[in-house]
Amino acid sequence: MLVVTSENVFGLQLSVSVIEAIDLPGMDMSGTSDPYVKVYLLPEKKPKFETRVHRKTLNPVFNETFVFKVR
Repeated sequence: MLVVTSENVFGLQLSVSVIEAIDLPGMDMSGTSDPYVKVYLLPEKKPKFETRVHRKTLNPVFNETFVFKVR
């Protein structure tokens, strides 16, 4: 689940919250994954944020928020 909210501080910030993923496909030989999320804005792709890696799970809970400065 990805939640995007706009901060109205002179229209200069965008907050992106990564909450959780459910039933991801297993990518390792053991049938699990080490998921993480990359977040960036197009077209520049910078700055880029990444969540922490959750080892050996198909249902990670991230609960992380990233703030982009928007021009």
